[in-house]
Amino acid sequence: MLSRELAREAWTGTGLTIGDLTAADLSDLRARLDRGLRASGLIRGSFRMQGRVLTRSQEGRLRSAELRCRSDYFTDRQAVTFEEGGFVGFAGWADEVNVQPVLTAFIGWARERARRPLPA
Repeated sequence: MLSRELAREAWTGTGLTIGDLTAADLSDLRARLDRGLRASGLIRGSFRMQGRVLTRSQEGRLRSAELRCRSDYFTDRQAVTFEEGGFVGFAGWADEVNVQPVLTAFIGWARERARRPLPA
């Protein structure tokens, strides 16, 4: 089973910070998460991403981002959160089974980012 710590290590391995991410990066992550949640069949097949990414910027630089999920019994819970201080959170509400599609999608996304050149 994947762990939240392994996902954080994948993020660290990209060499990026939250300020380096673009709207396209976050949109891609959201789409990957949604595909993974849907394909998992978890939570009676109702596991999905919310429609938009919540962000906070200051002076044109991204400071935090929240990607939220839903199911048939909840409507707005954390999937992935990038905090200003550098911490990345993963479905803190979820048990080790329900977090797996979140971690799988995130790690794949992070590994792809690690192969791209870092922003100047």
